[in-house]
Amino acid sequence: MAQRIKVGIIYSYNENWIGGTYYYQNLIQSLNLLSDNKKPELVILSSNTTSFDSIKTLNYPFVTYKNLSDNRLSFFERGRNKILRIFFPRSVIPTKKINFGIDVLFHASEVQIPNTIKKHLYWVPDFQEVHLPHLFSKEYLAFRKKSQQELLSSDKHVLFSSKDACTDFEKLYPFAKTKKHVVNFSVFHPDFSGVNLEQLKEKFKLEDIPYFFSPNQFWKHKNHIVVLNALKKIKEDYNFNFQILFSGKELDPRNPNYFNELKDFVEKNKLQKQVKFLGFIDRKEQLCLMKNTLAVIQPSLFEGWSSVVEDAKAMNQNLIVSSLKVHKEQLGDKGYYFSPKSEDELIVKMKLFLENKIDKPEFNYKEKLNLFGENFLEVITKI
Repeated sequence: MAQRIKVGIIYSYNENWIGGTYYYQNLIQSLNLLSDNKKPELVILSSNTTSFDSIKTLNYPFVTYKNLSDNRLSFFERGRNKILRIFFPRSVIPTKKINFGIDVLFHASEVQIPNTIKKHLYWVPDFQEVHLPHLFSKEYLAFRKKSQQELLSSDKHVLFSSKDACTDFEKLYPFAKTKKHVVNFSVFHPDFSGVNLEQLKEKFKLEDIPYFFSPNQFWKHKNHIVVLNALKKIKEDYNFNFQILFSGKELDPRNPNYFNELKDFVEKNKLQKQVKFLGFIDRKEQLCLMKNTLAVIQPSLFEGWSSVVEDAKAMNQNLIVSSLKVHKEQLGDKGYYFSPKSEDELIVKMKLFLENKIDKPEFNYKEKLNLFGENFLEVITKI
């Protein structure tokens, strides 16, 4: 048997970017569907060792865990460096570099750790900063640009989650010699059949009426306001009895007042009975609410490859989505599209579900779950 390829993954469980966390978890679950002789050996690297627990539950058979904090300089070495910098600025003990026998290190392009690993696969999820630069500081924009410019040589391999993101890269860097790879990710769901919908309604104080569900982090580009504006107009012009549920971490580090602005809008327009902010909820509870909604609403101004869309596809749920190229790449003719800047277009789609019984789409999702891991591994073997 050929030697098992060893792939390092820089990982941290992070509720502030739960989509990134789920990405790595989904990748490992897809790799686990491969036959044992094809499965790579994984080395999970993290300075937050509690993050390892979320990977251990996935029961991947060929995995080791390395604590990056163990790789820090000793107290003596840090003290010696401090003294040396005073007299000899360039004569310092370097930060320890990791290797662990890793063949290929996989990580987001902005995440760097000192290492002596020769082969890297860089993940660039999207180019949100190019499309919505006003949401970022000048310092962060410069940092993103610099990290991307370091990937333009022929020995660099970059993974994109969508053709849309790859096209953005090609437009930004038309003369880049970078090896580009597109691998769509799939999502895996825990068994949530034991979650009782009626008990959830009681827990979150929901009325026993139809609802739309928009599960997203409360970041400004997720565009919750277009949903609230649509709801306001529907309440004024029609006599529908329904609710809209929002879930997600109620913090946007770049716009700390964003969530409070949404709450103020709800109160000002007396929408408290129609709107429920659920916060960051249990994954199984989220999926149960998603399965039983009229439709999932994904109103984003920008996405890379939406995990919300993939979640809905995995359960054959209907989606009302903003008319982004990437959403059309994900859904084709099975999505209900509206301009993310038009609450009137959104109202038309919402009315369709409020006035009619809409059939569920069929995505045959289970048949494709293995493709994420297979395509990822194919890229790894090319490096």
